[in-house]
Amino acid sequence: MNHDDLRYGNLKHMQTVWSEVTPGMVHASWSGHLTACGKPVIEAKPVYKSHPRDITCAECGATAVFDLNTARERAKAVTERYEESGRLTSGETFRLREDAIKAIAPQAFERRRAGDSWNAISTNFLMSTGAATERDGISIFVGKIGLAVIDGLEASEFKGGY
Repeated sequence: MNHDDLRYGNLKHMQTVWSEVTPGMVHASWSGHLTACGKPVIEAKPVYKSHPRDITCAECGATAVFDLNTARERAKAVTERYEESGRLTSGETFRLREDAIKAIAPQAFERRRAGDSWNAISTNFLMSTGAATERDGISIFVGKIGLAVIDGLEASEFKGGY
């Protein structure tokens, strides 16, 4: 493990676990009772035998290998101007940021595990959302939020193998 990444506390106490709700899928847990994606735990490996490479749930994997708070901070920097101008409420900007993280982080986990670069992930996001091809304000705004989330994920990624 890269001990620099332990500054976030992400992996220090993580266990790989299983849930009867998703047979055959390996999750991450910090409580031992619920997985990172909210499913009940039926069996767990000890912390010292757990590693992110064993996780097969993309949502749990994203929670384990990225500091999602860094992604939230980067996205907040984009949405604050819209909130301050009164174009969006704080609730709306919060939902936009959280929805972006919930959509992007698991896909980034899977794509990084498959060997994709951050540039490829960013390009795929921009093309699939229309942020790169559409010229309307909404597409551009979605693109800015998504790129900020991706930037935060890249900056906080676990540097060990997964």
